[in-house]
Amino acid sequence: MPFAYYARLTRAQQAVYRKSDSITDVRLPRPADLHPLVGALDTALRTEDRVDTQRASDRLIRGLTDALAIPSVKVEVLAARPHAKWGELHGLYTAERGKTPKIQLWMRTAKQKRVVAFRTYMRTLLHEVGHHIDYVLLRLPDSFHTEGFYKRESSLFYQLVPEATRPEAQSAVRPVDEWAAFPVAERLERLERTPTELARLMRGQSDAALSRRPAPEAWSAKEVMCHARDAEEHLGGWMALILFNDDPVLVEAGTVARWAVDRQYARQHAGAAWDAFGRRRDETLALLRALTPKQWEESGRHARMGRVSIDRLLSLMAWHDDNHLDQLRRALKGDWGS
Repeated sequence: MPFAYYARLTRAQQAVYRKSDSITDVRLPRPADLHPLVGALDTALRTEDRVDTQRASDRLIRGLTDALAIPSVKVEVLAARPHAKWGELHGLYTAERGKTPKIQLWMRTAKQKRVVAFRTYMRTLLHEVGHHIDYVLLRLPDSFHTEGFYKRESSLFYQLVPEATRPEAQSAVRPVDEWAAFPVAERLERLERTPTELARLMRGQSDAALSRRPAPEAWSAKEVMCHARDAEEHLGGWMALILFNDDPVLVEAGTVARWAVDRQYARQHAGAAWDAFGRRRDETLALLRALTPKQWEESGRHARMGRVSIDRLLSLMAWHDDNHLDQLRRALKGDWGS
C-alpha cells in the first residue's frame, strides 16, 4: 500500500515510486571491511568534536561509495540542527547539476545543543546516503520516501552495526515499579535501544505480514508501531506540560483503541510510523538528558495514576517499550495467546 502522497504524484512519478518501493535491500560486498570506520565514527561522536566527527563521517561515507562503486559525495557536519515549527532537520542531501552532491548532517539537537546518540546519527547518515544511492546506483529520476527506501536504509544499518542484529534475550516485561528501581542512565539506555529493536523485528517483513492481526481483537504489528509513535508524542507532551506549568492536570487524549480507529492505523505504513517514532524518541531523549535533578521530581496530577513525576514517566516509558516490543514480536509470530 503506497503512502498517502502517492495519489498526488504524476503518473511518471508514480512509476518511479513503485520501482523504489520494489527494491528492499542494498548489499555491501564486504561489510566487515567498514566496521572499523563505523567504530571510529562512534568514537569521534563521543568526543563531541565537530571536526573529528566530520572526518569520521566522510571516511565512512567514502567507504560506502567505494564499496558500492558509485561516485563520491561531499560531506559536511554542522553543529546544532535547524529548528522550525515542523520540527528539527536531522540531515539533508542536495544534488545540483554540475556540482558534486552533498550530504549535510547535524550532530547536536536544536534546543538543548546536545550531541545526538550514535545510532541516531548513523540512521540519519544512512538515510541521506540512501538518497544518493537512489540517484547514482539505482538510477531513479527521483528519491521518494517509500517503504522500500526505509527497508534499504535498514539493510545498510544492520550490515554496518552487526551487534544490532543479535537477538536480545526475550526477558519478561518489567513492571513500571521494577523499572523505577533502575538508575536513570539505564532507563534512558532502554529508551535509546527501542527504535533499533523495533526496526530489527520489522526488517524484511511484507506489508501483509505487518498488517496481519494474530486474533480479531488483537493489534497487528503495524498497529502496534503506530501506537508507539502516538504514545511517544502523548507522553512527551505530558513531560513538556509538567516542565512548563505549575502542577498541571495530565489528561488522556482518548483511549488507545479510539486512536487506532480515528487515526486509521490499519491504512498507514509501518516504515513511516517507525521513522516518526524514532524522531520523536530523539526529541524525548534530548529533553530528558538536559534535566536538572530538581526537574526530574517535578510532577502533574492524573485522575487515575495520581501524582506523576518526570522520573515516573521515564519508568512508564521504559515499561511501555518493553510491553509493545513484546506485543509486536508476538503479532508477527501469530502467537497471541502465549
